Amino acid sequence: MLRRLCAPAFADATALAARPAASHAAAVAAATDVLSRIDAHPRYVPRRPQLLPQLSRAINDPAASAASIAAILAQDPALAGNLLRIANSATYRRQAAPVEQLERAVALLGTEGLRRTVMAALLQPVITDDGSVFARCAQRLWDHTLRSAGIAEDRPRQASRDDLHAAQLLALLYGLGSVVVVQVLRDIWTRRVDGVPDADTVAMLLDTWSVRCARSISADWGLSARVRQALDELERDRDGTALGPLGHLLRGSRAQAAVDAEECATVEAAGA
Repeated sequence: MLRRLCAPAFADATALAARPAASHAAAVAAATDVLSRIDAHPRYVPRRPQLLPQLSRAINDPAASAASIAAILAQDPALAGNLLRIANSATYRRQAAPVEQLERAVALLGTEGLRRTVMAALLQPVITDDGSVFARCAQRLWDHTLRSAGIAEDRPRQASRDDLHAAQLLALLYGLGSVVVVQVLRDIWTRRVDGVPDADTVAMLLDTWSVRCARSISADWGLSARVRQALDELERDRDGTALGPLGHLLRGSRAQAAVDAEECATVEAAGA
């Protein structure tokens, strides 16, 4: 699945990638060394968004009012602006007059829309669009992450609000870990190797290190015990036999998101 996700971004890989030179192997070894000590490289590890604890509690509190949630969102102008943009989209806007007040935007999106929109916006990684294959790969991985987070949140029909929140947050953290892997590989590769890596190499590193990077990112975020346990299980368990409900949900949602993305790409290609 990871190879199929990455392959379009690295479609221009040359024959060198198919038959790795010594510099190729050395770059992979150097990336592995950085990833194995990712805590010692803080520039790769996003810090906890300041509003994450407040918003998590408010969005999951049935007694929280639209005004109280709007007051928290107003502390982050970029997040508030993004929320207003989404509230004015065709998906949510119901009247001709534009939505200009945060409280109204909160009411329009509702609890589920808020959770999905706000959490994804808070955890959005910084992906520099420099036109490189690495930027394309990181963007594809994050698009897949957002899709899988939506599936994870929708799947457990009988789940509690806490379960839904945990499932979405776990998917987003996994995606952040994946983007970190690509960022490390980009920095190592551009200094050491001509050309680009092949999709197999990228997929191998993602499979090995994404969860470990996600755990490092979340180490000081004050996450729930369930999310931390799921990350621990995902790191230890390679065949799915010892995963708990959240881990199984993540595996399934990521697989379904990949299938959905391929189906969309096929439909778009046919239409073109």
